[in-house]
Amino acid sequence: MYKKLFMINIAVILLVTVVYIFGYYFINYPMKFDVWEMLKECKLQYLPAVFIVTALASYLVSSLDFKKLNFKSKFLSVFPFLNMLALAFFIYIAAEGFIKNKRELTKQENYYIIEAQKDIKKDQIVMRYAGGFFLPIADQTTIKKIDSIRKKYGIISQNTGCTIDPIDRKAQEKYSELTDPYLENRNGKDWNERMKKEIDGLKKIKNPGIK
Repeated sequence: MYKKLFMINIAVILLVTVVYIFGYYFINYPMKFDVWEMLKECKLQYLPAVFIVTALASYLVSSLDFKKLNFKSKFLSVFPFLNMLALAFFIYIAAEGFIKNKRELTKQENYYIIEAQKDIKKDQIVMRYAGGFFLPIADQTTIKKIDSIRKKYGIISQNTGCTIDPIDRKAQEKYSELTDPYLENRNGKDWNERMKKEIDGLKKIKNPGIK
């Protein structure tokens, strides 16, 4: 009997651990699914505290006199039950985070779909990038020339800032799904490489040391 109860406890502990780790992915959806990253970021060091609390509560409950069971039997029965409650809590938190982020993602995707349709009609596809300007010398004349090259290919650039929102970045894929075929149809195959070559050529003229 003890062996069976012991195995149940081990199984429940492992299940709680797995849900705790993978719950980090659902709470932070749509982050990239990376087990090693989840292990590093899920604050696994706090999980033993959960088991300590459930063990302490199980000890207190098992100290009560009921069902004419000995302490060991009561503890091995109560401990997995309380851990299952902890498991249910972790599942709830993960599900709540996932549903919230999924709704926000859908909202953002719908926004970018509408924006893509508008930009295609205007023949001005937005190329979004994070961070500052990439030229060593960002003079206005060079910037205007680069903008002119992009405009020729139906592109305008937009700096989204240094903060990267994973939901917004994922939602932008919907924008690309609609605009990429349009740009290829407009500019021909490998248009992006040709545009990049023109911009790189301009950078070399402005900064001869760049290779």
